[in-house]
Parts: sequence; structure tokens; C-alpha cells
Amino acid sequence: MGIKKKRNTSCHEANYNYHIRKAREAARGLHGYERALKISEYFEEAGHPHAQYTFTELRMSDNWGQTDREFAIDLMQKMAHLLATNEMNRN
Repeated sequence: MGIKKKRNTSCHEANYNYHIRKAREAARGLHGYERALKISEYFEEAGHPHAQYTFTELRMSDNWGQTDREFAIDLMQKMAHLLATNEMNRN
């Protein structure tokens, strides 16, 4: 098993990719709106400062014609960006 190495949170790109990967794992097997809900749940548990607010704002924003699949992708990208930025700034 070995010793678990602490994740370096000083690099924005590494943090972003880490959270994208973890959100995809959390939502694996789900589709559409259910996937978006699970992604939001992951980011809330991961420490996103206002995951529910971000979810609601993105859902209600002017994304006319956006499918549930596109919404889930957009949500994941925006939440990963904000959380990665916050983690980088804490260091």
C-alpha cells in the first residue's frame, strides 16, 4: 500500500485536472441532469465555497438550447476552475 503522498495544491492546472478527474469518477454511470447533480455534490464535499449557488446560477443563466449533457460539462469545468483557484491561493 505505501505512504500516501500529499497532493501539491500550488499548481492551478494540476488542481483543475485533479478535480475534473474526481468529479468524473463520482458521476460515472449517470447521464444528463442526474450527472450534473452528482458533480455538484462532489464539489460541495470537496470544499467548493458555494456549490449549490453555482449550480443554480448556471442552470438559470442564459444558456438557451443547452442540453443537460452540456450543462453537466459546463458545471464541472466552472466548479473545477474555482476550486482549483481557491486551493492555489491558500498556499
